[in-house]
Amino acid sequence: MDDLYRSELMEIYQDPAHRGQIINPSIALEKQNAFCGDRLHLSLQIKNNIIEDAKFDGEMCFVSIIGADFLLEEIIGKTLAEAKKIDQAHLLKLIDLNLSTSRVACATLALKALQEALSAYEKTKN
Repeated sequence: MDDLYRSELMEIYQDPAHRGQIINPSIALEKQNAFCGDRLHLSLQIKNNIIEDAKFDGEMCFVSIIGADFLLEEIIGKTLAEAKKIDQAHLLKLIDLNLSTSRVACATLALKALQEALSAYEKTKN
């Protein structure tokens, strides 16, 4: 996995643009990867069905951090419907790493959290 440590990915890992917390988020949740123990806290700010901001935090490995940062960059500014269409294949294409099956679970931890958060958010609005 030599490509795992490309310099641009190391920069994202060391200083992810979307790491942090949102004060008074529209929805927030915790998600854990049962395979490796990574813990992710995801918070979203949603207004008029648009994801205005998204942040993650937690104890996560390199691949989980890269996956979360790429995903959040992709969803900010999108409608809830557009964000819901993002699937594992799309996220893995964005990340563009050769990952083993167990590492795919790391890369998609934020996606699973996003899907749960959007579902929970929609239930509170209905």
